[in-house]
Amino acid sequence: MAITRLPYVVTPGDVIKEWMDEEGINAAELSRRLGVSRKHVSELLRGKTPLTHQMAISLEHVTGIPARIWNQHEAGYRADLAHIEAREALLPQWEIAKYFPIKYLQSLGIISSPNSDKPGIIQELLSFLQIATLDAFNPSWADSSIAYRRVAVQHNQSYALATWLMIAEHHAKTIEDLPPYTKAGLEAHIPLLRSLTSKIPEEGIPEAIAMLQSVGVVLCLVPPIPGFGTFGATRWVNNTPVIQLSLRGKKDDQCWFTLFHEIGHVLLHGDKDLYLLDDISMVEEEANTFAASTLIPEPYQARLPETRDIEAIKTLATELGIAPSLVLGQAQRKTDDFKWGHKLKRSVNLETRLVDNRLVITPLDQ
Repeated sequence: MAITRLPYVVTPGDVIKEWMDEEGINAAELSRRLGVSRKHVSELLRGKTPLTHQMAISLEHVTGIPARIWNQHEAGYRADLAHIEAREALLPQWEIAKYFPIKYLQSLGIISSPNSDKPGIIQELLSFLQIATLDAFNPSWADSSIAYRRVAVQHNQSYALATWLMIAEHHAKTIEDLPPYTKAGLEAHIPLLRSLTSKIPEEGIPEAIAMLQSVGVVLCLVPPIPGFGTFGATRWVNNTPVIQLSLRGKKDDQCWFTLFHEIGHVLLHGDKDLYLLDDISMVEEEANTFAASTLIPEPYQARLPETRDIEAIKTLATELGIAPSLVLGQAQRKTDDFKWGHKLKRSVNLETRLVDNRLVITPLDQ
């Protein structure tokens, strides 16, 4: 079992010892020069007694090193001791910390501490969640004035959900010069967003991110947490709609349909709640209907093939200017036959990296 060692703390006494070695004097001589007992000097050298402001002035007279420097050494030493004590006091919080997806956070570099350093993991988790203690997680989120946080703690996988949401929230805060969201601007971009589905995902998705950002909507790809099955989510952070996709399944039809589903939430449902694609509710049905009718308008719905007709799928997709996989998906749902046409689906060969809290997507082959 690995042993985590506490950081080495430099005491003011260590600095005094260095000066004593350079000057060639011993503790007895220093005590005479300072006019204090040898016991006091011994405890000062071992960090057992505080270095007072008066002692700092005395050391200035003896060593020539300004009193403010000695005071800084003392303040730094006491602060380091407080941090060490605080680290050790964190250990009981591991009983809560272990419910968070630690391995996932380590894979993204959000937590850098090794598994052997439980206090270090807890410290980084607290910074990530922006709370002082894990005991505050449920109360601070449940009583938050931010609607989506209240919903998150009611979820049956609240720890995973909060983690996944916070990654996108941190990302949104890194975006500079984001214009205010405008509903009219988003609606005007719907036809262009539809046309992007016909491109390969490695081109279309980054363009969609930039297009949405131009009208004040943040779209980000947050890697899925193992065992946590959400495909997408929408909520508002500081009056900005934030859409996040997990790209679970890594297929273009699921990715694009999820995006239009989440755009439906932004346009139809406002900023009152957290919207998760895995929920079963009336608003989720409304978002599904929006996505389906936006991608394939009502007049074209009747032309969805009821047999395994690949050419009919391709023809309708070309006419609509969208990806064939999206037409296939709706035809499959219409007939409840999902065992054909899989070659029409394109893989989403993108990966997400976290750089200074910002989610950066790159093609897998780079």
